[in-house]
Amino acid sequence: MLFIILLLSVSCKDDKTDTTSTNLPFHAALEAMIDKGALLQKYIKGAEYYVFYFETGEVSVPVSVIKDVKETPELWSTQITFTDQQALTIPSKGTKLDFIVKDIVLDPTGYNPLAAMVDVLLPATGRIRVIVKGKSGKQGTITHLLQTQTPRQQVPVLGLYANYNNEVELVFTDKDGLERGRTSISIQTKPLDISSFLSFELITAQTARMEPGVNLVSYPGESELDTSCPYMLDADGEIRWILLLKKSPELQYLGASIGLKRLKNGNFLSGDMYQNRIVELDLFGKLVRQWDLKKLGYTFHHEVSEAKNGNFLITVTKSSARLNNGKPRINDHIIELNPTSGSLVHEWDLVTMLDSTRYDKQDANTPQQFAQTASNWAHNNSIAERGNDLLATLRYQGITSFNPSNKLKWIISPHKGWGAAYQPYLLQPLDKQGQPVTDPKVISGEVAHPDFDWPWGPHTPVVMPNGNILVFDNGYNRHFKPNDLSSDQSYSRVVEYAVDEVRKTVQQVWAYGQNRGRRTFSQALSGVQYLSQTGNILFCPGMGTVTNKGNGGHIIEIDGKTKEVIYELEISSPSYTAFHRVTRLSLYPDNL
Repeated sequence: MLFIILLLSVSCKDDKTDTTSTNLPFHAALEAMIDKGALLQKYIKGAEYYVFYFETGEVSVPVSVIKDVKETPELWSTQITFTDQQALTIPSKGTKLDFIVKDIVLDPTGYNPLAAMVDVLLPATGRIRVIVKGKSGKQGTITHLLQTQTPRQQVPVLGLYANYNNEVELVFTDKDGLERGRTSISIQTKPLDISSFLSFELITAQTARMEPGVNLVSYPGESELDTSCPYMLDADGEIRWILLLKKSPELQYLGASIGLKRLKNGNFLSGDMYQNRIVELDLFGKLVRQWDLKKLGYTFHHEVSEAKNGNFLITVTKSSARLNNGKPRINDHIIELNPTSGSLVHEWDLVTMLDSTRYDKQDANTPQQFAQTASNWAHNNSIAERGNDLLATLRYQGITSFNPSNKLKWIISPHKGWGAAYQPYLLQPLDKQGQPVTDPKVISGEVAHPDFDWPWGPHTPVVMPNGNILVFDNGYNRHFKPNDLSSDQSYSRVVEYAVDEVRKTVQQVWAYGQNRGRRTFSQALSGVQYLSQTGNILFCPGMGTVTNKGNGGHIIEIDGKTKEVIYELEISSPSYTAFHRVTRLSLYPDNL
């Protein structure tokens, strides 16, 4: 403990004492504690000194310079009056903290009804831990320690239940998060204002084994032409956050496609396929920034991600791109955008790296606008970084990797239909012993090997910590055979592939989903995620899968070692699509 003893200068009895100047050092010592945000815990009056005990040290002041000490514990303050009539109010450990709450505003933007902003005035510098209590008998308590340390704070309260009188605790802490005291508030919410919505059925939940967080669901609305309605579910299947963007004047027609992604600054990033722009939203759904892709000569398709360098990687259609016959080319460009300047940094045209003439006849089960054609030969749906290279999933061409200089590195795809120029880039499949698969029908994609199959219509490439690639294998037209939900042979998988770039090989090291059959078969959309804290895998087929109540999607969390399903939630949708993608994340960003 810091121990400060400040001694008064002793004057001759014939000299006059300047009490103002002699009291200044004591003011300074006490004010230093206040400036550090240290609370006064107690004080003791001795024969010669008052000793003031703070959280981080002690200050001793001679009794002779203090006229009075008055405690007001209900306001967490102590006032010292000096003999020179100067007064100093010191933040002190008190009793109740109800007085810190100055105002509560539910749904401050008008389209996030399960969030509130609480205006607090703390007795001293410190932080607030928000605790939204879960319903009785459920696992839904949400806790977050905010980073702000100023006495006056606007406290975001996220994770409220709909149509419920929510109990929220505000815990006042020091800068290290140690509790000083707490108060409770109640926030009553209304039922969600949604005419037609999804229904949820919890199948299983071993919450102790689950990855912490909530599920961010990218729901497109009642149809693919509706306004997107992103929401978050807790482990109980309760909605804890939702953006009703039809009420937003700037985002009422947002078509977010794969949905929201969290930026490093804590906000959300999304594309908008209706207005062909990129948007940044805060946690309350307020539009922060936007970027017009049309002005750059592109339209948005499917995904935007924040790159390691802070720029945006975006899958797009180039408006001027044409086939040799003059018809448009679509969904075969990727761009890098600088969000600060709004300028184009780089463009990758997949035609310059891949065979745009490799495509089958149109599949009768797929709507014309999504089917493979000469124009839509690739249908690039995701982009990710793998080291210094880029990783893309193409619905009709597999998975490919290339470097920033447009140099193709490898292709994970059935070898059928690829011309001679692309043979050096096609990876050789290996069995589980690491030996080459030699069956030409497996290599071409006509049949599967017991240890290996290619991805069909893949989405959502994820680079794992070990360098392997996790991907959603939709199973679309598996083995070049048209399929749909009516086929008992239809299935989707989550697959982990190990790629050896030197030997040009690919090995399937882990997979799940085939045994679930058509119940988790999703022809398109959908996603996977590697959950870093537990090593679990999230497998989320989102379009047209079979549920107990009809059709929709599944959120399935799988033990990465045993393949045991430790969590499953079925989402039944009024339309064919339950979601484009699901992401497990913390409700509050770490930097908030």
